[in-house]
Amino acid sequence: MATGIRTYRPLITGTTHMVSTGHYLATAAGYRILEQGGNATDAGVAAGIVINVVLPQYTSFGGVAPIIIHDAQKQDTVEISGLGRWPAAASIDYFNQNCGGEIPVGVLRTVTPAAADGWLTALKLYGTMTFEQVVTPALELAEGGFPIPDTLHRALIGAGGGLEHYDGDNQKWQSTRDVFFPGGKVLETGALLVQKELAGTFRRLIQVERDNLSGGRDKALRAARDFFYHGEIAEEMVRFVQDQGGLLTMEDLAAFHVGVDKPAAGSYKGIDVYTCGPWCQGPVSIEALQILEGCDLQAMGHNSVDYIHTVLEALKLSFADRHHFYGDPDF
Repeated sequence: MATGIRTYRPLITGTTHMVSTGHYLATAAGYRILEQGGNATDAGVAAGIVINVVLPQYTSFGGVAPIIIHDAQKQDTVEISGLGRWPAAASIDYFNQNCGGEIPVGVLRTVTPAAADGWLTALKLYGTMTFEQVVTPALELAEGGFPIPDTLHRALIGAGGGLEHYDGDNQKWQSTRDVFFPGGKVLETGALLVQKELAGTFRRLIQVERDNLSGGRDKALRAARDFFYHGEIAEEMVRFVQDQGGLLTMEDLAAFHVGVDKPAAGSYKGIDVYTCGPWCQGPVSIEALQILEGCDLQAMGHNSVDYIHTVLEALKLSFADRHHFYGDPDF
């Protein structure tokens, strides 16, 4: 297959299935699930949870997970809005009165964790496997560890100063430092990163699912979700956040559910393009592509000066519109 693009990476092709992610271990996890008979959603959830483990500088199981799923049989595309909500107490008035109109670094920026609900919702509605099956690759990497890449090492160096934050005699975020700065030293490139507490969370969710499988797969997945948002894990999250001065409550967690909606849609040179909605900046991609539709990028040459300049200008215009016009449609 000729691409005309010069690359130093191996050309990967497939005849039955393939997986592409932001980390090779996540790609391996998704492919492993497909080889075990899972469908694309099963593989996507498995790969996504591995991303939560191996790219902690970008995402986490307690973070966000915007998801798009295309059902080829039904010819239907949906988005799962895996994005958290602010605690009810986190009002503009609160930050104006208590923080000088700023939102301080730390737990006051905490929103409801959305990734867990996003993954479990995708699995329940569009997958075929159990949570235990799809989370096992991530569990193995959290429990057994993985060699950290240079990108994570450099991110830890950049974040290190911000973690050295004291409130009186108490150093904040000690639990974070214990994981990523064992013994007070940053993990070096190639060092093994073990996240035993995260592995413990996975194991507890697996056990809840096992305990409820006699009632069927859907009931078991719902029980795992409830344990995270209503049960012991929820109580532990709220206790930790509030002990650190945050606003998250059990009521915030109980009220939270991801949405399942139609995605934003557009086209580029006759190709349909779908992204998650403005709550995650997705339409920026569609707008940039539609700006570029009138440009002959191929004639400019891939990654030429003109090519890069044109793409960047299209993105700048799109991001400017994001700043001025985007908002969460639920508010």
